[in-house]
Amino acid sequence: MDKDKVMPESSKKDMILIPSLALNLLLLYPLFGGCKKWELLSWSRRAAAEAEAVASVSCSGHGRAYLDGLPVDRMPVCECNSCFGGPNCSEVIAGCPADVDSGDPLFLEPFWMQRAASSAVLIAGWHRMSYSFNDNSSISQELEKHIRKVHAIAKNAVTGRFIVFGAGSTQLLNAAVHALSMDNPSPPSAVIASVPFYPVVVLSNFKH
Repeated sequence: MDKDKVMPESSKKDMILIPSLALNLLLLYPLFGGCKKWELLSWSRRAAAEAEAVASVSCSGHGRAYLDGLPVDRMPVCECNSCFGGPNCSEVIAGCPADVDSGDPLFLEPFWMQRAASSAVLIAGWHRMSYSFNDNSSISQELEKHIRKVHAIAKNAVTGRFIVFGAGSTQLLNAAVHALSMDNPSPPSAVIASVPFYPVVVLSNFKH
């Protein structure tokens, strides 16, 4: 073998060391960059830390601790789901009846927990304190755009019509039925609910 073509041992080490250093810098940069961004936060840092802390409280998967719950010794405690009790909601309440006459969005909790970062929202105390937006409407144009987009993807509503918004489906249905019944020349108006439906839907709308 030609001696001139033999690579020195030090050069071989450099070829291994340099890519290794570059890779480590690439992996560590987001970590230190994230710390720097965290240090730049002011009023929101404490709120974020409190939210993370209360979300980490273990309630055995059968409850949840909340920042706005009643604290014990200034610490958030578990609020147990139906049929569970105890300090960490691990105790099953014997003979507890299952209520199938209504619904509870708690079944969606695992979905949102898996999307904790993308679904988290930090709202300032002075966020949008006015009753209306700068276009004199009562709903954000951005929110309206996303509502129409969701229904267009799900194909469960005609998206070119009016949007009714409120706190919960019962309130929404009451408002929608009331508005539609105003055009009915011979009340009462008929309310048709496809199976499955919550009985409260029919009970709260029978008078229209």
